[in-house]
Amino acid sequence: MKFSILSLIVAATLPVAAETRSDIYAPIGVMGDHLHTKGKLMASYRYMFMSMDRNYDGSSSLSPSEVLEDPSFMVSPTDMDMEMHMFGLMYSPTDKLTFMAMLNLVELSMNHVRADGLKFNTRSSGVGDSSIGALYRFNDHFHGGLSLLLPTAKVNRRGFIPGPGETQLPYPMQLGAGTWGISPTLTYRSFFKRWSFGSQLSARFQFGENDQGYRLGERYEFTTWAAVPIGESFSLSFRTTLSDWDNIEGVDEDLLNLPVPTVRADLRGGTRVDASLGLNYRHPGTGIGLGVELGKTLWQDLAGPQLGSDWTLNAGVRLSF
Repeated sequence: MKFSILSLIVAATLPVAAETRSDIYAPIGVMGDHLHTKGKLMASYRYMFMSMDRNYDGSSSLSPSEVLEDPSFMVSPTDMDMEMHMFGLMYSPTDKLTFMAMLNLVELSMNHVRADGLKFNTRSSGVGDSSIGALYRFNDHFHGGLSLLLPTAKVNRRGFIPGPGETQLPYPMQLGAGTWGISPTLTYRSFFKRWSFGSQLSARFQFGENDQGYRLGERYEFTTWAAVPIGESFSLSFRTTLSDWDNIEGVDEDLLNLPVPTVRADLRGGTRVDASLGLNYRHPGTGIGLGVELGKTLWQDLAGPQLGSDWTLNAGVRLSF
């Protein structure tokens, strides 16, 4: 009996070939998780929705009325929705090297309330941050990545705000960084008989100031996941993510001295922990893969008042040729 139990434990943890498994791909919210074999091309589309709700100062949430107790603020954001449409291409000239490119389209919507009770909304949309880069396989478990961040996002979006009228929108309503930068990653993958495991460390560093005179702060992220195949087509995953980002450096001189926290460059940093559940589908014998992942923020500590994350949805399709 003891030998049988030990045999089952050993069998469940023996590494196996991953090429035909339903959990070959990481959860859809993870970028740059895998390489391809020589000559393979993959096109992908991902949709990401983030709901932000309630302001936070540190780890404590604040109601709009509590934000407005500060005499320097006459307007408080109440909630925000962010949508991203991400179009990606990957090509492998060798088994060890995969090139990649990504273009993002962004839609932003933020609701506000003034001290006198007036509610209003601001919106912006357009091309966001884009990138080109490469992944390199070190061995069967580790690969590294390096992407060049392109200044394709506009950071001079304007909108109507009651009072000042048509004016430059605050930092969270701009479409991206608007500067060159780099994003290195290090990814670990391991496949066992009945499950798989992965983790990724990534960062984003922007260079110089954008056209508005500021630079987004450095961002670091560590994510780790486990997945369980369900037959030859489906897999379930659980993922946790720790994110940390710095305040904005510099100031957008075109921003009016609006009495709202979102124009403060020193109120943009923070730390957050998220947990996500995912479902992947891979059509046997073809290069078609689908994924969906639902995430919830468990804890956050923000330089505030600043809107905090509530929940996220990631969904996408991958086509390999």
